[in-house]
Amino acid sequence: MKNLLSIFLFSLSFAVISQQTPKILVSVVVDQMKYEFVDRFWEDFGENGFKKLVNEGVFCRNTHYNYIPTYTGPGHASIYTGTTPSVHGIIGNNWYKRDDFSPVYCAGDWKSQTVCLCKKPHGKSNPGNGQMSPDALLCNTVGDQLKLKDSISKVFGVSIKDRGAILSTGALSDGAYWLNSESQWITSSFYRKNIPKWMVDFHENHPISSYLNGKWEGKTFSYDLNKKYLELGPSYIKSVPMGNDYTFDFLKELFVNEKLGQDNHTDFLVLAFSSTDYVGHKFGPDSEQVKNTYQKLDKNIADLIQFLDQRVGKENYVLSLTSDHGATSSIEEVEKNRLKGGLFSSKEMLTQLNKNLEIVFGVPEIIKRYANMQLYINYPIIDSLNISDNEVFLQAKKWLIRQPYIDNTYNLRTLKNALNSNKTQMLINGLHPKRSGDIFLTLSPGFIDWYTKTGTTHGSHYNYDAHVPLFFYGANIDAKQIYRNVKITDIAPTYSIIMKTAFPNACTGNPIGEIF
Repeated sequence: MKNLLSIFLFSLSFAVISQQTPKILVSVVVDQMKYEFVDRFWEDFGENGFKKLVNEGVFCRNTHYNYIPTYTGPGHASIYTGTTPSVHGIIGNNWYKRDDFSPVYCAGDWKSQTVCLCKKPHGKSNPGNGQMSPDALLCNTVGDQLKLKDSISKVFGVSIKDRGAILSTGALSDGAYWLNSESQWITSSFYRKNIPKWMVDFHENHPISSYLNGKWEGKTFSYDLNKKYLELGPSYIKSVPMGNDYTFDFLKELFVNEKLGQDNHTDFLVLAFSSTDYVGHKFGPDSEQVKNTYQKLDKNIADLIQFLDQRVGKENYVLSLTSDHGATSSIEEVEKNRLKGGLFSSKEMLTQLNKNLEIVFGVPEIIKRYANMQLYINYPIIDSLNISDNEVFLQAKKWLIRQPYIDNTYNLRTLKNALNSNKTQMLINGLHPKRSGDIFLTLSPGFIDWYTKTGTTHGSHYNYDAHVPLFFYGANIDAKQIYRNVKITDIAPTYSIIMKTAFPNACTGNPIGEIF
């Protein structure tokens, strides 16, 4: 009887412990990390970084983005809202207003002012790089839901890129920090009126020159960082692995000074490592430079785990890691291996398409803008000539479909009538009726809109752009690998269950049940 009572009490206490929320959930996004990097660079990793996440955490091996296009802004917004651009409205990093074709930046906000290492915010004549906020985001994030549940909980975001910190944390965030053109950490008046003293101290104690010192080198390359710093200035740090070191050092100062994870009010912290994206764009995912960058990032991950263990204890935090998108192989690599693919220029495509449409309709610039693999029709022109948008679409498709880099072409009519496939559903998920264009393109496999055969970009629906890693590690997380399909929109509701909050208000994803 005593044994049965002991077992019952132990089971009850275990159930209570397992129901407790962590003191902090730390969500890491590695910009442009392809799923395959985990296995490709495995032998180059240490035991306490990515290998620890794989061996002691949950590794969702079949995680995919479920919309087009796959870019940084939509990626961060989708991870943290649990829905797609068709709902949260971040359809790209940039797009155009439909009424006057003026440009829109996903995190831009002209009402906000820069808050930086200056005595007062910048005025309109000198805006700096801080006229930013989550104003363009149309729904709540997991951070917003946490703040609504418990206003004492703290929510912060840190990223080299403003959109990485801002769109991840949402409207109720306690703070979002990013780098300006001089690689100083800044924020905007949306969040606070001035820079806290600990940030002033950080810049004094962590000058950029101390990171850009010596050499960055691997088996096939060597760069003199001192020389590059003199030539290119402090912004150079963004495009080398030391940018991740700089980001992590800043995060640690924020963590300590904001007293995160120190009480029973669950905190939420977003950390985006962005230098991986800059290196990937410049050199391509198959380069020695990218491999070396991930070797160094592995050390950052190991140091982050050790830092969290020391500050709050493994039983008190959950660490998650994923990516905002992948990347296509460089065209140099495609050609070397005699694979399908190639370069094209969207600017040249738009010029040639408009010339073709001018021959048919007799007027120039029927297609006014191109962004995110979408074409914006110039409605004032076609309305004045009584030309329907469907006529324009059919003529545009006739020309576009003959181009080797175009897989297919759609408009809203054809999408509604198209066979339901993964591709068409991803297109629908990526379109917002008030922001997206009028004609939608899908690229042929291996083709990229880029300016050089070295380096790469992303944006398509193919696995190289849409397949990313996803890890969960820490409190009450048992080692496991999940092979079923997980959508990127499933992350937010999983966070919500971990933190015991409501799902984000427009969430369309489902929790990853195997984690619990």
